[in-house]
Amino acid sequence: MMDKISRRKRYKDYIADIVLEISQTSYWRSLLFNSRYNEKYLVSKDSIDKIPDYAKKAFLEYDLKFYVSKVTECPEKFDPGLVIFKVEAFEYPDIARYSGNNSDVI
Repeated sequence: MMDKISRRKRYKDYIADIVLEISQTSYWRSLLFNSRYNEKYLVSKDSIDKIPDYAKKAFLEYDLKFYVSKVTECPEKFDPGLVIFKVEAFEYPDIARYSGNNSDVI
């Protein structure tokens, strides 16, 4: 079992890959574009069939979990008209990343 410092570091190490995966995979894009704002979905080893191979290690080896959502508020600046996705670490909500997404592309 990893100690808390190691788990926190794993979340920080993998969150950028998870944001990229969520932002580029049709399944997650469609789910989030069609969801209500601020409705959270859990991404974990239970949803491994919806995760590309390159990102599976975070879930299978380290049992990391992330919430993903479409949000109305974001501390980062994105171009007008983009839909903002938020990915946050399940155990550490302060570890979060955002991506701006064109809803015309699923």
